[in-house]
Parts: sequence; structure tokens; C-alpha cells
Amino acid sequence: LLRRTLWGNALFSVATGAALAIFAALSARALTDAPLSVLGLDLAVVLELLGLGVAAFGALCAWVASRPELPRGWARFILAADIAWVAASIVVLALPASWTIAGVAGIVVVALIVADLAILEYLGLRRLGAAAH
Repeated sequence: LLRRTLWGNALFSVATGAALAIFAALSARALTDAPLSVLGLDLAVVLELLGLGVAAFGALCAWVASRPELPRGWARFILAADIAWVAASIVVLALPASWTIAGVAGIVVVALIVADLAILEYLGLRRLGAAAH
């Protein structure tokens, strides 16, 4: 379960990260009704950097999934990162920004997918723990 979930996370993260990086300016216009900057950076730049980071995270997920013996420490790190993503999504939605309906829907849908991955990762780690005893 854990290995398959990590492969799914890798595929989802690389695909969405690449799409976000490539279409950052278009995504920024679709997410908000008004220009938005984060730490002094235009939202499009933030989305491009975020997309590159998400794609790199996907590569990490693929590396962990491809190991003959799953490195549990890295799997726990990925689980923690997915939980942090969901929490950050809630914070982002609470920020005083002019989110469009598409923006809110996009943030919520991605957060729900990541939450599902986190649940499956947790269950997979539990199974590994039970198998070790």
C-alpha cells in the first residue's frame, strides 16, 4: 500500500508541479480577481517556484518508492509534508485575498487529494509497522 501510494504521490506531484510551473501566470490570473504578491513576489513567480518545488517533491516520492526496502524515515517525512500542505491550504484560504471560485475550488481539490494520499501513507506505514512485529 505504501509503495503504491508513494508512486501515486510522485505522479500527481510531478504532473501538477510541472503544470503549475509552466502555467504559473495563467494560474495566477485564474486564482484571484486582484493582483496578489507574497513576500514581495508576484503570485505568478510564487506559483512557478511552488510548482518546481512540488515537482522536486514528486521526484523524492519516486525515489523513496523505488527503493528495494522502503526508507521509513523518508516515508514519514513525506507524510508530514502532505499534512503540512493540507494545513497550509487552509491558511491560504483564510488569507485576505480575492480568491475566485476557481481558485478556491483548485486549492480545496488539491488539498483533498493530498489529504487522501496522507491517509493512505499513514495506513501503509502502520501496515509496515505491524508486519515488523
